[in-house]
Amino acid sequence: MEEDWARYGFSAELVKALFHGLRVGLYVVSHTGKILLVNPYAEELLGFPARQLIGAEPHDLLHRNADGSRIPREDCQILAAFAEGVYIRSEEAWFIRGSGGLIPLGVMAAPLSLGDKGMGSVVLFYDLSRHKAVEHDQAIALAALEKLTDRLSLTAETSIVLASTLNVDEALRRLSRLVVPQLADWATIDLLGPGGGVNRVVVVVTQNGSGVEREQWEGPLPAFPDGSKAPMAEVLRGGPALLFGQDDLAGWKDSGACEVQRWWPYLELGAQSIIIAPLRAPRRVLGALTLGRYETSVAYDSADLSLISDIASRAGLAVDNADLFEEQRRFASSASHELRTPLTALRTRLDEAMLYPAEVDPLETIREARAVTDRLESIVNDLLVSARLSAGEPDAYELIDVHTLVVREAAAMADGVPVHVDADRDVNVLGSRIQLIRVIDNLLVNARRHADEKVEVTVGRKEDSAVITVCDDGAGIAPRDRERVFERFARLDEGRRREPGGTGLGLAISRDIAHAHNGTLTIEDSPRGARFVLRLPLADSRS
Repeated sequence: MEEDWARYGFSAELVKALFHGLRVGLYVVSHTGKILLVNPYAEELLGFPARQLIGAEPHDLLHRNADGSRIPREDCQILAAFAEGVYIRSEEAWFIRGSGGLIPLGVMAAPLSLGDKGMGSVVLFYDLSRHKAVEHDQAIALAALEKLTDRLSLTAETSIVLASTLNVDEALRRLSRLVVPQLADWATIDLLGPGGGVNRVVVVVTQNGSGVEREQWEGPLPAFPDGSKAPMAEVLRGGPALLFGQDDLAGWKDSGACEVQRWWPYLELGAQSIIIAPLRAPRRVLGALTLGRYETSVAYDSADLSLISDIASRAGLAVDNADLFEEQRRFASSASHELRTPLTALRTRLDEAMLYPAEVDPLETIREARAVTDRLESIVNDLLVSARLSAGEPDAYELIDVHTLVVREAAAMADGVPVHVDADRDVNVLGSRIQLIRVIDNLLVNARRHADEKVEVTVGRKEDSAVITVCDDGAGIAPRDRERVFERFARLDEGRRREPGGTGLGLAISRDIAHAHNGTLTIEDSPRGARFVLRLPLADSRS
C-alpha cells in the first residue's frame, strides 16, 4: 500500500502518519472520481474493508440523506467540490456503513495534486456522534455546574438574609420571599408552640414573578393528635425532610391525612410536588418549612430535597439563636430584678443597724440577713442550673425506671398534703437521673403547695412516650396563664401568697429539662385543680 501512495508523490513518513497517526477517516479520490486510497481509520468508521472502497465511486457508495435515501448527484456538496476543485466543509453529512446503518460525519474535502496523474481530492471525516456525545456531556456538566453555583449562591444568600435581623418573624418572611419564586411557587412556615400547638407564621405565593404574602392563611392551628401519621406531624416530631409527588398528594386528599384545609394550603393553591423540611435546632425541632410547585413547574427531586433541608436547618438555627438572644435579654432583666430586690432589703436593714444600733435587735437583724442570704443562694443555684440547661451542657444519660423514680420521690414527701401514685411498671426512659428527679420534685412541691386535700400522680405509656401526670385539687390555673407559669421568675399572685420565698424558676427549669430530653411539659385541662403532663420518649423508641 505504501508503494501505491509513493506513486502519487507521498513520502513514506507522510504515509505512515496518515495511516497510523491520524484519528480521522481519510480517502483520496482520483481525477476520475474513484477512491484511490483509504486509511485504516476510514475502514473502521465506515465498516467497509479497503478492497471494497478502493475503485468505488464515493457518492454512489457512501453519500446519503439523514433518512437513508440517496442524494441526487446535483445536490451533493461533496461531489460538487470534487468537480470544481474547491475546499468545502460540511458540519453534518451522512454516510452509509457496511452494515447498512447510517453514521453522521463532519466532512472536509479539498483539492489534491496527484502529480502527473492530475488533480484529485482528499476527504477527511470524523464521527460526529462521538463529538455530539462529548458536547452533550459537556453541556450536562456545564448545566450541573451552573445549577450548583446557583444553589451555593442561594445558600449564601439565605445565610445573609437570616443573619440580617434578630427578629424571628421578619427573618422568616425575608426567607420566604427569597425561596419564592426561586425554589417554589408557594411556601409556608409553621412554628411549634410550647404546648404542642402550631402557629403558621408565613404564607407566600408567587405572583407576577415575585412572592406575595397571604396573611389570611396565617395564625394558630391546633396541635396534631398523639401518634398522628400526617406527614407534617412526623416532621415536627423530629423526622427527616419529606418529598411528595402528585400521586402522594392525591392520596392525602382521599385519606384525609391533610385534615382538609386546616393544614394544607395546597388544597387551595394546588401543587404537583411538595417538600416538608424541619426547622431543626441542636436539641429540638422548632417548626417546618413547606414548599410547593405547580404542575407548570418542574417537580422536585432528591437534589432539591437536600438543598431545601439545608436551608430549613439554617432557618432553624437562626430562629433558635434569635429566641436564645431574646430569652437571654429577658433573663438578664428578670435576674437583675430578682437579685436586686432582696439585696436592697438587706442593705436597708444593715444601714438601719449601723445608723441606729440602740434601736435594732442584733439577733433579729442576723436572722433576717441569713434568710435573705438563703434566698439569694437559692436564686443563684437555680440560675446556674438554668444557664447549664440553656447552654446544652451534657449530662450522663442512663436507663431510668420511671415507676421506681416517681414512687421514691413521692414517698420522700411524707408530711403535708398526701401524694397518691398510680404507676405502671416497665416504663423506661434514657436520661439524667438528677435532672429528672428535679423535675418530679418540682412538680410534686408545686402541686402540694396549691392542693387542698391531695395530689395524684400517674405513670403510663402512650404511643412511644412515657407520660407522667401530676394533678392537684386546688384552684387550678387559668388557661391564659398556663404558658406564663413556665417563664423564668413568673409567679402568679396565688403562688406568691402561698410561698413568698420561691424563686420563680422551678417550672421554667423543669420545662428546660423536659426539652433537653426531647420531651414536653405542659398544663392540660382538668375537672379540678392543675394537671401537669410530662412526656418523655420511651427508651425502646429513641434512635
